[in-house]
Amino acid sequence: MVNLKRKVLAAAITAFIASAGAFAQKGDDKQRPPKDDNRVVVKQKEKPPPNKNNQDKNKGDKKGKP
Repeated sequence: MVNLKRKVLAAAITAFIASAGAFAQKGDDKQRPPKDDNRVVVKQKEKPPPNKNNQDKNKGDKKGKP
């Protein structure tokens, strides 16, 4: 009998907490600030930096050199 009372009491407390949580969330929308419009920000593409290759481009060519 005591075990049955304990189960009923636990079920009643669980149902009370669940219903209280559901009603607590109901009026939350009125307190929120309005959302801003979504905007897409596009950066202008920049030119890549110049190539800083200090090696001689024609290093492999030996056609015109003695």
